[in-house]
Amino acid sequence: MRILAGDFKYKKVSYIKNKDLRPTRSIVRKSFFDTVQGVIRDSIFLDLFAGVGSIGFEAASRGAKEVIFVDKANASIDIIRKNVNEFKLDSKVTIIRANGYEFINSSFMSKVEIVYIDAPYNFDINNFLKAFFEKVNKNAIVCVEHLKGKHVDDEFVGGFKNIKSKSFGKNSLDYFEVVNE
Repeated sequence: MRILAGDFKYKKVSYIKNKDLRPTRSIVRKSFFDTVQGVIRDSIFLDLFAGVGSIGFEAASRGAKEVIFVDKANASIDIIRKNVNEFKLDSKVTIIRANGYEFINSSFMSKVEIVYIDAPYNFDINNFLKAFFEKVNKNAIVCVEHLKGKHVDDEFVGGFKNIKSKSFGKNSLDYFEVVNE
């Protein structure tokens, strides 16, 4: 798996083959970053349920000021640390071993500006998002990757609304932001 654009274009992201990890396909990454390209530079980026961290490393390559990787699996944290060292990103990365519910009570929630959520497919994403949207920075853009056909509610507390959806084979991306009415 390689970085698609930016300072680390074509650089390989090391990853482990594991039945519980599914790195985000390049077509999905490209679409996501094409959508947020105007706001990624100098942003504080959250890669939640990071897995191997491919989304966060792409964000760093494209100019994010800070990238926060969150995952609960030791194997994921280990491979993210390995890639942080290979990319020499120590100064702009925070790695947190936690599950999503533990993380939403952290102080980072008020400062993140772009969020990519790629929870396990068997995870109850709707209940999680209700709690997440109560805590996250109200100026954040939030993207949720999920199985196509698995319903993600269109509206949640906190004023976040689904503003865009896009499908890629079995995967879909839903984008949320606060929409002033």
